[in-house]
Amino acid sequence: MANIGLRMLYVGIKNEDGTVVTDATKGVSTSGVYAIGTNKEDMNLGAQTANISALSGNPVKISGNNEVVDVTNPPSSPSVAITANLINPEVKQKILGRTQLDSGIWVDQDKPVYAGLIIETQSPITLEPVYYSFGMGIFTETTQNVQTNTDTAETRESDTLTFTSMNYDKFNGKNFAFARTNGENFDIKKLFDTVFPGQTLVTATGTADPASDASLHGGKDVAPHGSSDELKGK
Repeated sequence: MANIGLRMLYVGIKNEDGTVVTDATKGVSTSGVYAIGTNKEDMNLGAQTANISALSGNPVKISGNNEVVDVTNPPSSPSVAITANLINPEVKQKILGRTQLDSGIWVDQDKPVYAGLIIETQSPITLEPVYYSFGMGIFTETTQNVQTNTDTAETRESDTLTFTSMNYDKFNGKNFAFARTNGENFDIKKLFDTVFPGQTLVTATGTADPASDASLHGGKDVAPHGSSDELKGK
C-alpha cells in the first residue's frame, strides 16, 4: 500500500512465552510497549525511516516440456532498516539485547532478546493510520559512525537499527501483518494485543492507558500517535 510519512514506531520486549515484558526495569515500560516519539523529556527525537524489505520471497519458475508449468511461492524473510534521530539510550540498549552491569555499562548478552515492532504510517487518501506489524524478531546494530565536528559544522549521527522478523504464531505462522484503521473488523486494541500480548498501552476504549508509564524515565504518557490524540478504534 502507498503511504504518507512515518507517524510512530512501537517496540516491546518479549518473554519466553511470547507475551510482552510489562516491567520498566526488565522491559521497556510498565505498559509493555514503548512509543519512540519526539518528547525530549523521554530522550527521543523520533524516527526518520523504517525501510521494510523482503516482504515477499523470490518466486522460481518450474519448467517442463520446454515451457513454464509452475511457479514456487517461497516464504518471505522481511527485515526493517530503521533510522532515528534519537532513541532513548536505555531503551535502545535493551531492545538490542544488552544488559547493564553494576558499573552502569551495557554489554551484549549471550542469548538474543526477542521483540515486537509496529510501524505506523498513513493512507494518502483518507489519512487513516496504517500499521505494518512484526510479532517476533531481533534488533541489531552493526555500525556506529562517530565523526568530528568542524569549525563550521556540527556532525550529527543517527541511530541505525535493523529488525529481522521471525515467524509468529499469532500471525498464522507468518512473519508480518498489515492493517488499516478503516479496514473491515479492525480493532486497535486487538492489534496491539496480538503483537504485544499482555500490553496495557492501548485499552478497550482505544486510548493510551493513563495509569501506565509509557516512558521509561519520567516522560509524559501520550497517546500512541505521539500527541494528545486518542486512538481511533472501531
